[in-house]
Amino acid sequence: MSFIITARQAARDVSFQRGSMLAALEQALTLVSSGMESVLIRDSRGRSHTPAELSRALLDTRTDMDAVKPAARAA
Repeated sequence: MSFIITARQAARDVSFQRGSMLAALEQALTLVSSGMESVLIRDSRGRSHTPAELSRALLDTRTDMDAVKPAARAA
């Protein structure tokens, strides 16, 4: 499964691709800790998740990504 992590800081947008949920979460948390905003992780089905949502999914005993609610998108 492929994950794309996106974030923003001021006028700068960044994007990273990772091959596992754990690697995607690690990248997202690194971006959050460095002060980036709007950090989202998009799964291979095109659904976006916050780092908190993906963390819960990773720690949950369920492995089905359908159990994770997509993040609300700003208009």
